[in-house]
Amino acid sequence: MKLNIPDFNLIVIHEPGVENYERVRNYIKNILGSKVVYTYSYQSVVLYKCLDDPHMCAEVVKREAHSVGIPIIKVIPVDAVVRADVLSVREVVRKLAGKIPHDETFRVTLQGHLEKIEEGLSVELSSDVAVRDIASEIDRPVNLTHPNWVVYVRVIKIGLAKVAAISVLKPSELERVL
Repeated sequence: MKLNIPDFNLIVIHEPGVENYERVRNYIKNILGSKVVYTYSYQSVVLYKCLDDPHMCAEVVKREAHSVGIPIIKVIPVDAVVRADVLSVREVVRKLAGKIPHDETFRVTLQGHLEKIEEGLSVELSSDVAVRDIASEIDRPVNLTHPNWVVYVRVIKIGLAKVAAISVLKPSELERVL
């Protein structure tokens, strides 16, 4: 079965509530205008396709939201979206690892559970196993407490499908806005 992967590259997490959702949607549209297209939302998460560099869009949203008190918790740029299986994630991470300079450290942060396809069946992996699998694709030193870079993988359920949003970020890009 072919998975229809939604096209997004920006995750906006906001405080719960319909009013907050509406404020955030209006704010994002006002601040980024035609540079952003709404893709999907669930609970307190809104997904967008930023037509410019998503890292730059995230920075603009964070800087402005902080000063005007918009109820945004985090804004996370996304480098790739794939099926939420560990082999697909590993393949993308292998390509994105080049963003990390050879003399700098990294850590993998996984939110959610990746799957592994075994004999045609999908098996949910433990977080430890998935993180080790992903980290094995990056030939850089690991630093779990003060890394120079974070390989961030967030599993998102969209309808019946699960996708993995993958980002290679500086730790400051994952900091809370509020």
